[in-house]
Amino acid sequence: MLEFFKRNHNYLQAGFLLTFAASIGQTFYFALYAGNIREELALSHGLFGGLYTIATLMSAITMLYTGKMVDYIRIRYLSFAVLIFLGVSSIAFSFINSAIFLLIVFYLLRITGQGMSTHTSSTFIAKTFTSMRGKAIAVTILGRAFGEMVMPITALLLIALYGWRYAWVITGVFILFILAPYVFYLLKDREVYEPNIENISDKSKDSKVQYRRSDVLKSSYFYLILAAVLAPPFILTGIFFHSYHLMTIKDWSIEIYALTMPVFSILLMIFVLLSGWAVDKWSAKDLTKFFLLPLAFGSVILAYGKSEATMVIFMMFAGITSGFATSIAGSLWAELYGTKYLGEIKSVVTSGVIASTALSPGLMGYLIDKDVSIESQIIAVAVYMVVLTGLITFRKSKTV
Repeated sequence: MLEFFKRNHNYLQAGFLLTFAASIGQTFYFALYAGNIREELALSHGLFGGLYTIATLMSAITMLYTGKMVDYIRIRYLSFAVLIFLGVSSIAFSFINSAIFLLIVFYLLRITGQGMSTHTSSTFIAKTFTSMRGKAIAVTILGRAFGEMVMPITALLLIALYGWRYAWVITGVFILFILAPYVFYLLKDREVYEPNIENISDKSKDSKVQYRRSDVLKSSYFYLILAAVLAPPFILTGIFFHSYHLMTIKDWSIEIYALTMPVFSILLMIFVLLSGWAVDKWSAKDLTKFFLLPLAFGSVILAYGKSEATMVIFMMFAGITSGFATSIAGSLWAELYGTKYLGEIKSVVTSGVIASTALSPGLMGYLIDKDVSIESQIIAVAVYMVVLTGLITFRKSKTV
């Protein structure tokens, strides 16, 4: 195992850093600047959120086309280009002076950050490794958890020292002149090392047929698995976005959400590593038969819970499912449909993830306005996850 990480550290570092860089295109990072932006541009909560939703949906549509680039452009140059655009977009964010400008830069950061940085990293790693794919993906996914832990603190320090606009400039300069060149260096052609690869039977779990996206989109099984993969980001984004409302109606401390986020990140990291090992030992397809159950169980506890300790328990179970989900999503599509056209297939999945994170806050907010309690909504999504688990478990997994 140590030899695997030692011999492949360049590729693993590159995947980790691409996933880490995606932090500045994520909802949790934008939220740190929301108050300053709305105040300076005189935007209402509704307009600010609406611009974000539109930009995110535009990004999801774009990913259907840009995601295919991973199959046809050398990963070294594609990664460099993505990071350059991400750095330029970060600097551009510091100059926003209108709602239209904000919409444009929101879109650029969502497509380069949340979209292409994450997609390029996970697809490249899935294409590069076979018998150790789960472990390799787990390492790169840790970049997400690392970003969730250090970027909020870094942003708050930069804002306090230099103001929010210069914080974005400094971030962009770091990506342009340090991160992008370093990732470009890391991705020089190198021999990939996987121990005893010719003797590992798990190599055969990859699809022997190399499916195209047009073939996959005709498969009902694909949509069933896709629904399962999209469930955690859809549900957690909605709950996290409306956490203030949830804390208020439960009469809990408003700070309890922020204080329990580290619990989520720690469990995410632990189960990313555990699930990476499990993917290599069995298969990602096998793990889809139960990975939603911890989040379903935690959601029921959250909906009916009365004490603030309930939030801690929910974050634990949410972290477990998210850890499994990220490893599964990295390996599953290669197992089912091969790696030759993995970029164009995963572009559909990435687009779905982006769209789900755009839609869930608005949908849950609409239902709240229509007097559908957030607890009832949480119970509903818990039932949904249990039903999905049953369908996946008992359905024959004919890929296409």
